Amino acid sequence: MDQPPLTPDHGPPGLAPGGSLVVSLALIIWLAYKAARAFVVWLDHHSTDHPPQEETPMSDPRPRPLRTAASWIGGVLALISGLVGAGVLTDTQGSATTAVINAVLVLLGTFGVVIATERKVTPVADPRDTDGTPLVPAPDAPSFGFK
Repeated sequence: MDQPPLTPDHGPPGLAPGGSLVVSLALIIWLAYKAARAFVVWLDHHSTDHPPQEETPMSDPRPRPLRTAASWIGGVLALISGLVGAGVLTDTQGSATTAVINAVLVLLGTFGVVIATERKVTPVADPRDTDGTPLVPAPDAPSFGFK
């Protein structure tokens, strides 16, 4: 490739109207969001004009694996979209990667539902209770003259 020789008149290139502008804009928006959120949290913490808040389920310390998994998956999908927007990946590569991730999630979800519910279903061929005792049909109830 023929490149023009560098002279002192050539300065560093600015933002190209491509992916780097998109990534820079996304970074600026993300930083503005974080700064605004930090300011609101600081202001709320130092404000004395509201009653104390009750503990909400969002702030309790127990583990939340579904929320964590959804956050990671959403972050990976957003990263792939960002890489496509920045021109690092082609549209086809981004779509293929996203499709593979979605297929894996559907399979894991399906197997998870099957595993979670299989223990709660009584098989018709050999019904047993949780202790392994065979279940037998109840005797016919008296009809009390009704048919």
